[in-house]
Amino acid sequence: MSEFLITSGLIQVTVAVLLGWPLALMHSGWKQVGPLRHTKRVLQYHLDNVFMGILQMVIATVFPEMPVIAGWLLLVGSWTNPMPFLYMACSMKPLPEQRGMRVFSILSFIIMTAAYLWLVGAWLAR
Repeated sequence: MSEFLITSGLIQVTVAVLLGWPLALMHSGWKQVGPLRHTKRVLQYHLDNVFMGILQMVIATVFPEMPVIAGWLLLVGSWTNPMPFLYMACSMKPLPEQRGMRVFSILSFIIMTAAYLWLVGAWLAR
């Protein structure tokens, strides 16, 4: 599981680094870069990917014997958690008007909460 999380985290940080290019263009005056329309949301997506990727790598490094299912929840949640920001960065409508994205966000937070509670419990029980 640790190798999956380290690889996933490294890929996620790389996505964030590559996203720095359109973000820099948007901060230099471009109104839109491809489908990306909202600079604030692009920045949120960028930062969330950095944090989630680093957290995956750190947890995998310090707790390589973590429960496998908790590790998979962490991996899935780390990728789904930033997605609403990407959707909002490209969308013409605000998130509160989009029921499907609200449900997606709630499910993502449930997955992350379950992963971290499970990981803390497993860490303390070792």
